[in-house]
Amino acid sequence: MFEMMPLSARYLRYYLGRKMQKRRPIMDYINMISAQRMYGCPIGGIGGGTIGRGFKGEFCRFQLYPGIYEYVTVPECQFIVNIRDGKNETIFQSVLSTYSKPKKAPASWEWNLKGSDCEYTALYPRAWTTYDLSKYGIRLVCRQISPVIPHNYKDSSLPCAVFVFSAKNVCDEHRDVSITFTWTEVLGGPNKKKTIGKLDLERYSEEFTCGITLEQKIADTPCTFTIAKKKCNNETIHQGYCLWNSTKTSAYVWECLKKNGKLQPDPKLSPPPPMLQDKSTEKDNKKSKDKDKPHKIYKCDSIGLSSSISLDPGGSGSTEFSLVWDMPVIKYKKDKKIHKRYYTKYFGSDGIAGASIAAYALRNYKNWEKQIAEWQEPIFNNSNIPDWLKSALVNELYFVADGGTIWYDVPEEYPETDPRHEFGLFGYLEGHEYRMYNTYDVHFYASFALAQLWPNLQVVLQYMFRDTIAMETVKCRQSLYDGKSVKFKIKDSIPHDLGDPEDAPFTNINAYNIHDVSEWRDLSLKFVLQVARDHRLLRAHCAPFGDERCRALAYIDDVRDGDEDELYARATGQAVGGCARAGGRPPNAEPQRPHRNILELLYSGASPDEDEWPERPPEEVECGAAWDAHAYLADMYPACAALLRKARIWDADGDGLIENGGFPDQTYDAWVMAGPSAYCGGLWVAALSAVSTMARSLGFEEDEREFSKLLEQARTSYDEKLWSGACYRFDTRPCNRNVVMADQLAGHWYLRASGCGEPVFPEAKVKKALRTVYENNVARFCGGRMGAVNGYVAGARGRIDTTAIQSEEVWTGVTYGLAALMIYEGMHEEAFATAGGLYHTLTQMGLSFETPEALYENGNHRSIGYMRPLAIWAMYQAIVARPPQPVATLANGQPRNAKENTHL
Repeated sequence: MFEMMPLSARYLRYYLGRKMQKRRPIMDYINMISAQRMYGCPIGGIGGGTIGRGFKGEFCRFQLYPGIYEYVTVPECQFIVNIRDGKNETIFQSVLSTYSKPKKAPASWEWNLKGSDCEYTALYPRAWTTYDLSKYGIRLVCRQISPVIPHNYKDSSLPCAVFVFSAKNVCDEHRDVSITFTWTEVLGGPNKKKTIGKLDLERYSEEFTCGITLEQKIADTPCTFTIAKKKCNNETIHQGYCLWNSTKTSAYVWECLKKNGKLQPDPKLSPPPPMLQDKSTEKDNKKSKDKDKPHKIYKCDSIGLSSSISLDPGGSGSTEFSLVWDMPVIKYKKDKKIHKRYYTKYFGSDGIAGASIAAYALRNYKNWEKQIAEWQEPIFNNSNIPDWLKSALVNELYFVADGGTIWYDVPEEYPETDPRHEFGLFGYLEGHEYRMYNTYDVHFYASFALAQLWPNLQVVLQYMFRDTIAMETVKCRQSLYDGKSVKFKIKDSIPHDLGDPEDAPFTNINAYNIHDVSEWRDLSLKFVLQVARDHRLLRAHCAPFGDERCRALAYIDDVRDGDEDELYARATGQAVGGCARAGGRPPNAEPQRPHRNILELLYSGASPDEDEWPERPPEEVECGAAWDAHAYLADMYPACAALLRKARIWDADGDGLIENGGFPDQTYDAWVMAGPSAYCGGLWVAALSAVSTMARSLGFEEDEREFSKLLEQARTSYDEKLWSGACYRFDTRPCNRNVVMADQLAGHWYLRASGCGEPVFPEAKVKKALRTVYENNVARFCGGRMGAVNGYVAGARGRIDTTAIQSEEVWTGVTYGLAALMIYEGMHEEAFATAGGLYHTLTQMGLSFETPEALYENGNHRSIGYMRPLAIWAMYQAIVARPPQPVATLANGQPRNAKENTHL
């Protein structure tokens, strides 16, 4: 505790300085956010902002201005159901939410639903809520769809969602069901007070949609909300809508629905036509002036739209709504540049695209659902994947969109040979509370999701970091850890992050200020390993799809000599020249199509059933080809080689193995490593192996000899200094001789994911170390029900390592990465028990869609809504590459010896 006091004092000074500047600290340790335990599937595509939805039906957790979260629930943003009988009389009306009526909700509105009559299901990016209103003769289902679709870059960027309401009449009388969608100004002015946003009615030119818009500013940035619906025959915008004031005329909305079954314009908010006076009536008018005062006309800040379904007995029908938020351009306070979001590439940046996007969404959402099903169904139908993992795989993807994500279109800034020309700039936060873009040590774990599902975004991110390597700044700042003055960035290093959303992200990098990250041992090595992993996946994506067998990674891995043309020659019968090109296709190749399950094909080489692929209009499927693998490797290799040569300065004794500096110089930034360590030493050995393979592939013989020689020296030193007989030691200090680190084999894990077939780490020792981790960090921690604790002191009286706050934490993403490695090594039962135990604990704690970085033995958590849990997609890559042998089914992913009751 005493050791932390200087750091605490420096942090407090930094915190107060930010507050005086009216800026938020990048990590707020004073006002930490606790889990709300209320969230369901958020809505919105990637990079255009997101809106959270509670599983009880509320709109909450708004992330519209990039990187800034507002934890508010807006009761005026809702769906309302009205049911009328055959006599056209209302028999039931309620807000479609089981959430307790908020104190600031419109007084006349009623929350009449019972939670026992509703059921919520989320499989991101879709969600379903069923309402059993059979007491009133109706069963209702709301289906929520966001366009987050692997390999579909256009539609995945759209800031919108579609809500489809399906109703069935289960009684023997006629029923009319009306659904009303209401919206109001959100996050308006300072202290979230409303500023009475500008409203505008707009008649769409689209053939079958209509809607209304609400224009306002969020963080001084224009944003236009649009709610739209599919028109009935001959319906116009002037039917079924209402403009209202949330504090003064909300009662009219409720009463209008109850009386008419749908909205109508409020006559009190429309001024009467002017009356012409004459002399004979002027006197009488003066006398009655006080008696007939006109109604006060309030400015409107809210909108509503109704749609009705008429149902005969046994009949069914549906209606669709779309919600769009159009904030096309972003200007940071400290940046003169205007940034255009990626979707403006297709819909323009003038701020009037809401109606077009809404119409596009209503026209295409069925195709979105087909594409999502084609991606997800093979996962759900794979008997090798436990049910809990199927759910976790799709639902953890929420963070790709809801991670404060930004995605900008920058075609003029880069040549066509650079992926950013086509796919823009991409960034997502380390976490909802840790506001730094593309935190690289954490992205190392999370990147498996992007690399497999949106590979071009992973490629873009790698190019962004590559361009920072040669940078060096003159400007210095104080390190909060030790108070030293250090440069923001030095040459031949990978930055920790690409900036703070309240500063000028992508320009002012390394916002993290606790340590001197230029001395971190893991960042450069993680860049190298990601290049190796990406190259393997890109080669499979880029293979000529005319012959599906060339998709199998085992087939692709056979090409070891660096001749990319050989791959095409083997697949097509002739060599193809000039493979190093954008787009990843050989000349004259057929355009690539989205595949039923790209990863299944990548690993198995199985051919899809052609009958399952209906033709679709080009507008509806915008699937970008993966970036060319050879071009990617050629562009990245010089940076990889330079980083490793620079990193050799950390090998002080010349034994080929780097040493840690005796301070938290890696992703565990509160856990000290000194001298050789299992974590950083393993990453170093793996990176040397990866670069040696890259040099061989590219024909750099001298480099290959250089790195191969260094690899052999490093492997020997790593084994001699760190192997304990049961696992690799945390570091070489005597005080840590019995500490078992869960993440000790991170380097080997990446080599397996990269397709390395050489035994860089001895197989027997790897399996022994994994068994040691499982027996100690998993099985002896909370009965095996909470994943792998980061540090465990082995022995007869084993205990959690409490030398650092992070040693006694369970990191969600690290547990998933460990489980992935167990799968590669054939330890499927242990892998599913390790990750499954953690997943079920998170679910029982109500932490869905706000997955934290860390859990503690007592059930507390740290840093909600975190990037690292996306590492669960490493498990998918592993399980498809190495399916389990038939074994006895585990109950709920738990080990057989797990205790039934664990106090959390």
